[in-house]
Amino acid sequence: MYKPAPPRPKKTNIVRSRTGCRNCRERKTKCDEQKPACGTCVRLGKVCESTKPDFRFRTVDRPGSSKVAISKKKSRLEYKRQSSPEKHISDEPDCNGLGLGRLDLIRSLQHTERDVFYSTYWEDMCLPALHPVFHSTSRLASNNRMLNDAILALSACNLSRLHAEKRNTSEKNVAAHSPSLIHQTRSYWYYSSAIRAFTSLQQVDYRYNAIIVLTVLAVFAHLESSMGNFEGFYCHFQGLSAFLMVLEEIAGDPVVKSLLMSWMQIRFVVWWARVYFCSLDVLQRLPPVPLPRLLEGSFIGSLYERRVVVLSIMCESHRLNCNAVLKHWSLAALKNLNNVGERYTIDDDNDEMNYFTPLGDEARKLDEWLLHLPPSEQPLHDISLPLRYDMNNLSNEPLYFKSHDAALNSTYYALARIMQCAASIHHLENQKLPCPTSNDSEEETWIRLLLRIIKGTNLHMSASRNSYTIGFSGILLAALLRCQDLGLSLEIQNWLQNLENVQPTEEGAFPVYQAVGVAKAINRQRMVGRNIYGVTQLVDDGGVPKVTAYNSQSIDSMLLHGRCQLSGEFFTECVSIELYG
Repeated sequence: MYKPAPPRPKKTNIVRSRTGCRNCRERKTKCDEQKPACGTCVRLGKVCESTKPDFRFRTVDRPGSSKVAISKKKSRLEYKRQSSPEKHISDEPDCNGLGLGRLDLIRSLQHTERDVFYSTYWEDMCLPALHPVFHSTSRLASNNRMLNDAILALSACNLSRLHAEKRNTSEKNVAAHSPSLIHQTRSYWYYSSAIRAFTSLQQVDYRYNAIIVLTVLAVFAHLESSMGNFEGFYCHFQGLSAFLMVLEEIAGDPVVKSLLMSWMQIRFVVWWARVYFCSLDVLQRLPPVPLPRLLEGSFIGSLYERRVVVLSIMCESHRLNCNAVLKHWSLAALKNLNNVGERYTIDDDNDEMNYFTPLGDEARKLDEWLLHLPPSEQPLHDISLPLRYDMNNLSNEPLYFKSHDAALNSTYYALARIMQCAASIHHLENQKLPCPTSNDSEEETWIRLLLRIIKGTNLHMSASRNSYTIGFSGILLAALLRCQDLGLSLEIQNWLQNLENVQPTEEGAFPVYQAVGVAKAINRQRMVGRNIYGVTQLVDDGGVPKVTAYNSQSIDSMLLHGRCQLSGEFFTECVSIELYG
């Protein structure tokens, strides 16, 4: 058996105390621990500060581990916590207890972790909703701080808008949600940094870094569109136009063409946001948004190229249709009224505009678009039937597509067909014709098709994937104004209500709760025998950036422009809109 080991001799007889005061520990002298002040501090005239044991935890990396991979994994977990609408956990580390001497080093580490956090969110959530050309921006951004800051600004903006915070407000018709303040503030910080870098570029930078400049401008456009900042968007649009005029030689580059495609999609989103809800005068004066010559006839390209083409056809058909229909409620006629709710009739046959020829031109473009639609973008159940449906087919079964993007393109196609129908225009032109009440008109058939396509989509995916294009809520509201069948109208309202239950804020940059409120007001009129053809504001306020809300215009009342089914008289009535967003 081994004997016990002998005790280890002490190197010194000094017994160190863990409860001595701070001054004595710094001087490395024995503290008598007298209260309220020890003898040494009394003698030196210093404040006697007691100390407590300080335990700290630190993480030690294993040899050969990848710090970037660990940081990205940490960031993925972090944005899942922060994106929860119930609570937000700050990712700001406490700088007071770190024991590090340089505050700038601490801030640098904070910014690095934050950059990785938003870069991870960009890759996971933003890129699937954007044009595929942006997949290459991650490689470009690694060597360009300006582009990287622009990307992180858009990423933080997207996160702030998809994950709302509850508002403490009891005011009527004020949205109960606001964008996440933490992520929105960081988006401003990144955006300001990118703008400063962009304004400091020299002429030589524009020429030798043309792709980066165009990419940054495209990211800026997406961010301004998300915020509803029309003035900021058009400022960047003018910059892009001037840039392309100077460097015409890059117009044939495939990357440039793809960036222009993404630009045009955002232009249509901004145009659509201006249509709903503005004044009648502004609505009738909205200019068309033509495709650049470089992008005309892009039928055989990618799905996203076909999207921009069908968006252009849909928006122009919508503009022509609204002008033809809403001319019966012109401002000139409204000025003759003593009050807004008075009924009236008008006769402007001498000043009649011919809308049917340009609508026919758009219909032919849409036919050509449909001819080039590949089987992979057609309904799954019947590939041989590329959206050419029998007019007697009144099925309500959902239609499914291979991808969400293909279904979205088909909704644009269906709404374009609705806007190209001439039934409503003919009935309004001739007041002697009875108001349409049957559910077998061409418009109703296309509306049924539209609903079948939208029913086959996922509500949660719609809320996230439609961030940078015209969403289903805006499409259905336009279809509702051309639907005179009460059953279909209520079906549209129910779908919007279900979307509000999932995502009450916005979908496709369109305020869902406003769409639901307006749909209810329209259907209440339909229930009493009044067909509604247009909704406008009393006074156009131009819209303001959606900084603390999800709508650019606070709406508590709207003008409904309609026609009585029995008398055939036109009317404009001001109604209150109930919003519960």
